[in-house]
Amino acid sequence: MSGQTDRRTGAWPKRRSRMLRITHPAIRLSLCLMLAACRPSDRRLLMLDLALSDPALLEGTARPWADAGYHVLYRRYYPHLTRGDLNAYRTLLLLGGREPERASDRLTAGDLGVLAEWVGRGGVVVFGYAGDGEGFFDRWVMNRWLAWQGTGIVVGDYLVRDTTTAPAGAFEPQPPVAPVRSSPLRGIGTQTFPGGRNHVLVTADEDQVLARVGSAAYVRPSPRVVEPRPSAAVLAASRVGRGLVVVGSRHLLASFGPDLRPGAWPPGATRDGARRFLVALARWSRRPAEWSGIPPARGSAPLSLLASPLPVRPRAPPLQPPDGADTVALPLPGPPAPGESPLRLPPWAARDGMRVLWGRLVAAERFESADARARELDAVVGFVEAAGLNAFASAASLVVLRDSARAEPWEREYATAAWRQLAARLQTTNARWAPVIPLDLARIPSDSLARGLRGDTLAAPCALDHRLWDDKIAPAARAVARLAAERADLIAAAVLDLEPARGAYTMGHDYCDATYRVALRALGRDSGWIARFSDLPIGARYDALLEAGALGEYYDALERLVAERAARVRSEARRIAPELRFAFRSDAAPADWFSLGLLAGFAGRGPPVLLWTRESRGGAMSAAYQQRGIPVLHAVGLAPAAVAPADWPRLRTAAFERNRGFWIAGDDGAAVAYGDSLARLIRRLRPDR
Repeated sequence: MSGQTDRRTGAWPKRRSRMLRITHPAIRLSLCLMLAACRPSDRRLLMLDLALSDPALLEGTARPWADAGYHVLYRRYYPHLTRGDLNAYRTLLLLGGREPERASDRLTAGDLGVLAEWVGRGGVVVFGYAGDGEGFFDRWVMNRWLAWQGTGIVVGDYLVRDTTTAPAGAFEPQPPVAPVRSSPLRGIGTQTFPGGRNHVLVTADEDQVLARVGSAAYVRPSPRVVEPRPSAAVLAASRVGRGLVVVGSRHLLASFGPDLRPGAWPPGATRDGARRFLVALARWSRRPAEWSGIPPARGSAPLSLLASPLPVRPRAPPLQPPDGADTVALPLPGPPAPGESPLRLPPWAARDGMRVLWGRLVAAERFESADARARELDAVVGFVEAAGLNAFASAASLVVLRDSARAEPWEREYATAAWRQLAARLQTTNARWAPVIPLDLARIPSDSLARGLRGDTLAAPCALDHRLWDDKIAPAARAVARLAAERADLIAAAVLDLEPARGAYTMGHDYCDATYRVALRALGRDSGWIARFSDLPIGARYDALLEAGALGEYYDALERLVAERAARVRSEARRIAPELRFAFRSDAAPADWFSLGLLAGFAGRGPPVLLWTRESRGGAMSAAYQQRGIPVLHAVGLAPAAVAPADWPRLRTAAFERNRGFWIAGDDGAAVAYGDSLARLIRRLRPDR
């Protein structure tokens, strides 16, 4: 019956397999490891971020693609395309930079050439631009590339806003994003989801649109002009040759997790719709047979970059990235979803969690009369008491002025009287004061300015200049520590506001002499290498480190050096007030070298630092900091105008299960203006017992 089917069953006869049977355990294990390492290129996704974001900030961006079967590899310290990438990967997730508004890397002419070849070979390019006052350069350049490829997609200049979720003029959150049900994506559902910051996309064909905003959306071409943009497109695609191009904001692509700039959305908002939509998008990108519903490219235009807002660097793409520019697999391996944290809150927050009002005392800062101070204090402290808050954070300028030897006698007298007035008013409540140490980066000596990667000067001192630490941060910390030693019962923590620092020290800084040369010596390289790089002009330093594969080492050294200086300030303050705690406030999760260095230095080996951000998943974020050796207790920021009265009870989970409390965003005047009705809603927001 050899070669013939069985007459009864019609099946071919079974034959003995002549394949080699491998029984030795060591050989079998080696073969399994080799096969696991040989992932096909169509499942490999390269992620590049021109903002050089920390991998922890890209967890939410990468996870939907990993859930869809991709092996996501992030190359942080060489965010440009190489010739070798064309054969190693089929899908590219390119996140735009922040130039010219904030320092970061940016697209080059070589990147544009490789992108064209990428889609020409049948690859997938997903471009996530930075929006809302950042990233104009990369949006401009990418618009020219999209026109050159004939995609019919243009990224608009204006942010899409919403009118339906807040009183007019009080707050302008981003509108929810809705999947297009007629799109070729399968399994997207109909649930809207928070999509973060998005610009209007103009498309040549309605069939290119994958997601839109609602009918109440609008844009502001100028502060006094409002133009409706109902159902504006925010995610679109185009077929280019055998490849696919998808365009949307990097904030929309990160709507499942943390972001470089978190959106103004209620922390209790569900993200299930975002996850379902992004996973469907990732799965669809792997199925070329399903791209036929997307119109093909047509009507390409010549590529002209002469009118670019910044010079487009003509860097030729190398064959491979330099040694040292390694990739990291995302999502990062880490602990399971965190449960109850073993870290303990300070006594003033142990019962009901952190419940903080972030604001300022205008009358105290403007040297107003005692009566004006009293009226403002009554309004602010009255709101704190009515809302059941346990801390009020405002600038420590009164304390610093009272303690300063440079202040005039009448200034110290005024500051002392203002502090006594504040202390007397707080004593009538259960709340404490959290003085905010001013990172006054505007008043700096002109001979020590920080420098960006292009050599441009910034309105901030060199990060390692001793005058920043010895004349600004350390004296303010000592002043707060002396106050805490006097009245420990009234001081919640010494707070550092990271927002001014995050604007001044990004992953595109700092290359001034005082910082650059100290960091080079900390790399541990030989003297010849250090001398060669030390003599480079400021505008060439970033590129030299990038091409040498030493950029990651440089920023690691900067983080360590900032941590050492912060640790000295912390030790001096705690010698004065041993029980003094430290807190940090930032809209986004601190992830740049300067902020991480401050966190690590002020945490030390003592009690955990308190961190107040607007990221809603504070438990997972705290676990990521814990892996870095930084113990953190996180409170989430709430924007009252973005929360409807009926939605306040749902914030309990976000505030007390995923986090260790909340803080009210915005200055105290805006919060107090909402009056007793808001105070009652906040007072009911307590952890379950």
